[in-house]
Amino acid sequence: MDPMTVRLASLRLAPVQAASWGHPETSGLPTIDYYLSGEELEPEAAQAHYTESLVALPHLGCHFEPLNIAPAPVDPAQAGIDPRLPLLICPGVPFKYAPQHDWVFPEIARRLGRCRFIFFAHWTRTLSDRLARRLQVAFKARGLSYERFVTFIPWQTPAGFLGWLRQADVYLDTIGFSGFNTALQAVECGLPIVTREGRFLRGRLASGILKRLGLHELVVPTEQAYADLVVRLAEDSAYREALAARIEGSRAALYEDRAPVRALEDFLGRAAQGV
Repeated sequence: MDPMTVRLASLRLAPVQAASWGHPETSGLPTIDYYLSGEELEPEAAQAHYTESLVALPHLGCHFEPLNIAPAPVDPAQAGIDPRLPLLICPGVPFKYAPQHDWVFPEIARRLGRCRFIFFAHWTRTLSDRLARRLQVAFKARGLSYERFVTFIPWQTPAGFLGWLRQADVYLDTIGFSGFNTALQAVECGLPIVTREGRFLRGRLASGILKRLGLHELVVPTEQAYADLVVRLAEDSAYREALAARIEGSRAALYEDRAPVRALEDFLGRAAQGV
């Protein structure tokens, strides 16, 4: 995730070199031989998306554990948000929101009538300001008040972020450039996630998690279906509660998965023997 990484990766520093998905796309570099991903994150024929040889490790391709961080107390009213409204968490960093999807937010607002989208202001303020200006234009184009529906709150500590997830009704995954760590945190909080599955790895991170949990109905193919599902979840508390129970009952499948570790060991052994 550091610019120096690209410079180093452009050099042949070892006989075998591999990348993984800190940035969830091919490096495009002839010096990188393999790309490590996860079976449940990739579409069919995914090799065509990579200049490297794709190595799809079992399941999500990762071993991870619950954060086990106590959520910080959160009072939406202190941020000027009516807690009685449907609270729709928009957790992505601003650069993950592509302009062609801006219309989805006022479409949801138009249909719900009363709701609040909660975005997180990035420490590079210009990124958040640019996104806010785009959303203002999108809401105005549909005759809606941006100020009535959208709030940017400060970037949070891990405990603070979990506190907001506990307050929210729905998690809105970023369309086209999905979230992974944030989606895992939503799962830990039992919060329903809505994601539009993309063509490439970068758009399939949350959908891989949901499919691993057996929650295929939260993975949709289009932006319109995304808006439809967010509206349904915001309006139907019984459905939300049923999904939360299913998340809590199945999320253990995500944790301490040793299959990717064993597969990585096997791959590294074979790669070293081939040198």
